[in-house]
Amino acid sequence: MIAKIIDAYTICVEDLSQFDPYAILHSGQVFRYWQTEDGWLVISACHWARIKTGIKSLIIQCDDAEYFYHYFDLSTDYQNIKNELTAIKLQKALQCGGGIRILHGNFNETVLSFIISANNNIKRFTKTINQLCEEYGRTTQCGFHAFPDIVECTSINEQDFKRLGCGYRASYLVKAVQQLNKLNYEQLKKLPNEELRRELLKICGVGPKVAACIMLFAFHRLNVAPVDTWIKKAIAQLNPTEKENILHGQYAGVAQQYIFYYLQHLRREVL
Repeated sequence: MIAKIIDAYTICVEDLSQFDPYAILHSGQVFRYWQTEDGWLVISACHWARIKTGIKSLIIQCDDAEYFYHYFDLSTDYQNIKNELTAIKLQKALQCGGGIRILHGNFNETVLSFIISANNNIKRFTKTINQLCEEYGRTTQCGFHAFPDIVECTSINEQDFKRLGCGYRASYLVKAVQQLNKLNYEQLKKLPNEELRRELLKICGVGPKVAACIMLFAFHRLNVAPVDTWIKKAIAQLNPTEKENILHGQYAGVAQQYIFYYLQHLRREVL
């Protein structure tokens, strides 16, 4: 067992080889987190969790243990996934980022956050996202603001988005909010990959890379790999079979996360 729910507000993670909070939070799939004296604070939609690190286990204290057990995908054994990926030239990436898990992000937050992040630098877009939450999201019990829900987002106009630093994306975001207000996440979940991709590409401001991120991080399609310059750089080093597994394999999205973290965050040059 990787982790267990202790009570309604507490999770104990017992297998740290499969849960590395630093690697998870720095792998490009979540933007609202802060380092604390004893670990990390994470905000997802209107929920919050404090991750308290330890030597042999760690504790997640949160407002909803069931929510974060699902959010951190703690029912999945990632060792089995890593075993499947050992045939690919990923040994170094697996060793450094093997504690990464694919999060179950909130759909609306994921869509809007990745639209804001597109062609943007991390410092700027995380500041924009946090300002958006501070001005339009509700205060949570931990003191930080929630990501505004879709109803709250409908009150934000184009000038407001520009004032927050969204630039040319402001008009996209206004239209995207209107479209999200009409979409049904549960119905979208039932669609096969290509149909889901087509529906996501209809959202204003969502291109192929952002659509792939949404599919992986909000719909948990583990066989979908967002391809950016770091992934292109990585797969150029590999043979055709390895490239195919990273781009289209059963766990392509997981492999992509290990590569992204290893090359982009750790600033390595070669897999």
